[in-house]
Amino acid sequence: MIPLLTSDQMRALDAYAIKDIGIPGMILMENAARGVLDVIEEEFDDVEMLSVAVICGPGNNGGDGFALARHLHLRGADVDVFLLCEKKDLKGDALTNFKLLEPLGIEPLAWNEETASMALTDYDVVVDALFGTGTVRAPEGVYEDVIEAICDAPGLVIAVDVPSGVDASTGHVPGMAVRADITVTFQCAKSGLLLPPGCDYTGDLIVSPISIPECEDILAAAPLALPEEDDIFDLLPSRPRDAHKGDFGNLLVIAGSRGMSGAARLVAMAALRTGVGLVKVAVPESIRSEVADYRPEIMTIGLPESANGTVISSAIETLQPYLEWADVIAVGPGLGQDPDTALFLGSLFAGTKKPFIIDADGLNLIAAHGLLKLLPHDAVLTPHPGEFERLAGKKFEDFYTRAVAARDFAKTHGLTLVLKGAPTICFDAHGFGIINNTGNPGLATAGSGDVLTGIIASLRAQGLLPHAAAWVGAFLHGRAADLAVEDLGEASLVAGDVVAALPAAFLSIENRDDEEQGEHGSSSGYGH
Repeated sequence: MIPLLTSDQMRALDAYAIKDIGIPGMILMENAARGVLDVIEEEFDDVEMLSVAVICGPGNNGGDGFALARHLHLRGADVDVFLLCEKKDLKGDALTNFKLLEPLGIEPLAWNEETASMALTDYDVVVDALFGTGTVRAPEGVYEDVIEAICDAPGLVIAVDVPSGVDASTGHVPGMAVRADITVTFQCAKSGLLLPPGCDYTGDLIVSPISIPECEDILAAAPLALPEEDDIFDLLPSRPRDAHKGDFGNLLVIAGSRGMSGAARLVAMAALRTGVGLVKVAVPESIRSEVADYRPEIMTIGLPESANGTVISSAIETLQPYLEWADVIAVGPGLGQDPDTALFLGSLFAGTKKPFIIDADGLNLIAAHGLLKLLPHDAVLTPHPGEFERLAGKKFEDFYTRAVAARDFAKTHGLTLVLKGAPTICFDAHGFGIINNTGNPGLATAGSGDVLTGIIASLRAQGLLPHAAAWVGAFLHGRAADLAVEDLGEASLVAGDVVAALPAAFLSIENRDDEEQGEHGSSSGYGH
């Protein structure tokens, strides 16, 4: 699991390395510069043939840039350093690295009207070493001008630690910001590089170690984390040689209404493809045959229904024996919004303490009829942004404020909340969030959420704890979509294609190797 630190936590980690461990800041700066150099050497065969512009600000980020310029010069590259402050404003390790340029004949250029007219059009590589993790407000004046020039540069744009103009903690972009092709961040990934809109400015994210020893207290306090393939593999239910279907859980799915039988079918098939032993699907009697005839593996239960084909409150009596049978209950997709269905849900939540996975209409009925207080504490809720706003009773201006509210909601109500989006974040009952970095825009299609519900419910029925079932499920859901679009493309992806790709998603984890990790994401690189 990769911890995602805030700016304050990264500063604390730097202080720990320098003050507590005794590593000189110059060594950390040197390691940072070498990390960026390694990336450039990976991208280009002949560094000595490159022309590179390094744009340096007044702080330690600028110091990283000065050190990088020195290394590039020694490799034979043609390097120009643009200084975005007065020399007298430099201090500490940044000043030391600045002074090391002079013996090499590197004379930094001031960014003014004359140099601005040159722009950055003639460089193979443009390095953003302006602000680093310190950005919290919109760049102004000359800083705004130079960021605009970096964005217009045709060469490869590499951001040092964080693209200038992006809040490293929140991903907020208050004004102009560098759109990097590659961001080389140091020691630990920063949360703002994985959160929108900051993630849209990050490009390919590479984490470069700078030899800071681990500090468990700081890493354990990270509010967010990113899973690796090994984390997924470690949690996938094993399949013993002598296993039988009863070893892999019983799942009861309560879903569908007239005209919405597809929701129930998608949940059930996703659950089966994720390995659950048995699935029984409870639907209004009028659509039972549609579900039963879909796949022979799906067992069905017909429920009493309204004239409109929605589940009615008396259906709870029909379900009683199946509630005892079930290990986990998935409820909500396609149920409709009938008030009598809300009465049914209230009786369901009050009448059993079995684990619930709740999505779609189930969430909307909870929000509209005040049913939240009836949920058991180990419930998993899977809202998209609109559904979460209905649960929370308010609208949110941006992704970050919605995510913070989702975190607080999960803590307040003692449940797991899967805030679906790009990216999806899974919060546990303590407010810790795991970001999912699989998936693609093809998932913006009808039934995609039903598939996710089935995957999570299946994993929960096989014994995973609520939060683990949520984030492992989100990962597999996205991985299946990523594999499916390789053949189908994003525009043509439908929910059933995601279900069909689940076996390949499992195999990609079970048969993972170094090549696959490089392709799909690892601890050192994340594609956006």
